[in-house]
Amino acid sequence: MTETAELFARFTCVIEDMHGIAVEGQTADLPNEANKALAAYLTTGLQQAGSILKVIERKTGGKP
Repeated sequence: MTETAELFARFTCVIEDMHGIAVEGQTADLPNEANKALAAYLTTGLQQAGSILKVIERKTGGKP
C-alpha cells in the first residue's frame, strides 16, 4: 500500500469514528455532559481529519 493510500485509510477510519459518535449524539435523552463529550470527540476528529488531508494535499501536489 502506498503512503497516500495509507493516509486515505487513516482518514476513512477517522470519518467512520465520527459517524458513530454523531449517531450516538442523536439520542434524545442524553444528558448535557454526554452531549459536551460527544461534541469534543467530533471536534478532535475534525482536527485529525483536517491534518490528514493537509498531508495528502502536500504529497499529491496540492488542492485540485
